[in-house]
Amino acid sequence: MSQQCSNPTCYIHEGEACALGEMQHTECTSWAGESAESEPETITLPSAQASARVPWSGSAIGLADIAHLTPRGRSIVVGVLGAHDAGKTTLLIGNYLQLLQGRTLAGAQFAGSRTLGAWESLAAWTRFDDAARPPSFPPHTPRGTSRVPGLLHLALRGANDEFRDVLITDAPGEWFSRWAVTVDAPDAEGARWVVNNADAFLVFADCQRLSGSERGTARKDLRELLERLGNHVGNRPTVLVWAKDEHEPSDGIRNAIRQTLNKQIPHAGEANTSTNRPESLLSALATVLAATWTPALAQPVVEPIHHHQPFAAYRGHHAHT
Repeated sequence: MSQQCSNPTCYIHEGEACALGEMQHTECTSWAGESAESEPETITLPSAQASARVPWSGSAIGLADIAHLTPRGRSIVVGVLGAHDAGKTTLLIGNYLQLLQGRTLAGAQFAGSRTLGAWESLAAWTRFDDAARPPSFPPHTPRGTSRVPGLLHLALRGANDEFRDVLITDAPGEWFSRWAVTVDAPDAEGARWVVNNADAFLVFADCQRLSGSERGTARKDLRELLERLGNHVGNRPTVLVWAKDEHEPSDGIRNAIRQTLNKQIPHAGEANTSTNRPESLLSALATVLAATWTPALAQPVVEPIHHHQPFAAYRGHHAHT
């Protein structure tokens, strides 16, 4: 599609749905354009179809959508880092499917999402709804050329009626592998965005690769990623996720990775996940959400005392009239 919508926040030309919810994008006034010679506007009652429209498409959101979302409350951005096929997208789907079943995440209930279309497109791969296509893992997240990752949205409501918008990055592993080697590489801009903007991190260790024929390369790649992240993470909550832990890496490989983790990110925790234990997928994400649910208190401003004479506290005399 070569023609573009006049609405700068609409990406119908990239294959997404109309940003204003029109079922047919050609019926949207932003797409057709308003003519200066058009007839005066007439007031009509909205139809049932029109009243159901929403100002978002349901696809993974980007920077233009964040500006409309964040003013309504506190937002938490979770950066999901790891190599290709490490299990990042599988963890996201596992959390979504269990939330639909009524499970809680970090003690909070599912309260909606503006990316239901994106969630459902991933979850469809795991469902028993097509006899000709058995359930499978979702396909590899495409690398593409985007400089910002797709963000999957969850609205959560806590026990004390606290509301949070959780934005979880869904980015290809190649971005992070490239960033770990060359931090300023042009094709690693998406990884840099995640590291600069995330409130917490999940770093994936692929136990299947770490215990197989590629264990040497997998260990090297993971240690490089941890070393690079250690230079940027600060005190933000970080969890190393031992994904696919039905496979068992050797003690030597585990210890080498833990040594790097403890040296580079000493405050980081660990979690074990497997699709054989769906609750473990919830637990891993809940760990970082619990740590970021309540924002840290601001540091008090301390004014240094340079002189201890009483006159140093004098602030001038105010005449009274």
